[in-house]
Formats: sequence, structure tokens, C-alpha cells
Amino acid sequence: MTKKASLMVAGLSILLLSACGATPDQVISQAQQEANDMTESLQIIQTNEADLQTDFETDLAADKSLANMAEGGQGETRANLIARQDAFETLKEDYENLHNQAATLKKFDETDFTAEEDFSNFSEMRNLVLTVDEQMAGYVENYQAVLDAENDYYQQLAAEDSDLTVFTDGMTGINSQYQTAQELLAEVLPNLAKLAEDPEA
Repeated sequence: MTKKASLMVAGLSILLLSACGATPDQVISQAQQEANDMTESLQIIQTNEADLQTDFETDLAADKSLANMAEGGQGETRANLIARQDAFETLKEDYENLHNQAATLKKFDETDFTAEEDFSNFSEMRNLVLTVDEQMAGYVENYQAVLDAENDYYQQLAAEDSDLTVFTDGMTGINSQYQTAQELLAEVLPNLAKLAEDPEA
């Protein structure tokens, strides 16, 4: 093994040891930070969702061919989609971190605490993290499908053979997927907000 490879392995070992050595409180704090970060990303997504109808109407009025909605287009609708996709990528990274923290929390038990009350408080927070992890998984999977469907729809609208059927059927499909995403988000938001609360507040 080369010196460089040895150092890389040693560095990885240190990281693994550091991760394994995290206390329950530290992991909970990390999960709370991820919840805060995910909340910020969701706010960006929701702000752009609220603007989407106006952006779509602006593009429709500016370019009847709707070429500005296609990939590479400079329209407001395309910019809106890109902004949401970027925020969603950040959300997914934060969610993956929280998912890993949820897995770590499952490894702790009563033997890691000196007082029964401390474990009881930890157990309550752990259950909250696990709930957010499970609920957010559904939203993340669904919302990526929403973004993909939107992208495909805008491409179809910009095509030369696009017609009213493409317009109405595509809109109906996206609205259905979007509604599902909103229902999933409504489930997770109360628990996400609770997890993101500053414990010192």
C-alpha cells in the first residue's frame, strides 16, 4: 500500500471513529440543524411554487411558441423550475444527512444514559427524528417526480406538434402529482417544525 493510500485509509478510520463516538445529544443536535436547513430549502421551493402561475402566464404572453419554456430557454417558468430544482437538491442532501442520523440514533439504548429521565427525553426526540425521516422520504421521492414531469411538460409544449390536448392533459397530470406532494408535505411540516425548534428557546 502506498503512503498516500495509507493516509487515506487512516483518515477514513478517524472519520468513522468520530462518527461512532458522537453522543446522543450531539446526533440530536445535528438532526435539528438538518431540520432547520430543510425548512429553509422548503421555503424557497414554496415561494417559487406560489409564483409559478404568474411566471407561466408571463411566458405564455411573451412567446406563443413557448420555446422559452424548453431546456435552455430564458423564460420565467424555466427559471422557476431551475430555482426549485436547485433548492430541492440541497434539501435532498440535508435529508440524506438526517436519514443517516436517524440510523445512528437507533443504536443508542438505556445503557448510554445515567438517568432514566434522560433516556426518556432522548427517546422522545429520537422518535421525532424517525418520524420526520419516514415522512420526508415520501415527499422527497414524490417531489422529484413532480419536477421531472414539469420539465417533460415544458419540453412538450415547446415542440412544434404541441396542441391543446398536450396542454390540458399535461397540466392535469402535473396538478395531480403536485397535489400529492402537498399532501405529503402537510404531514411532515408540523413534525419538521417541532424538530427544528431551538431547544434553548
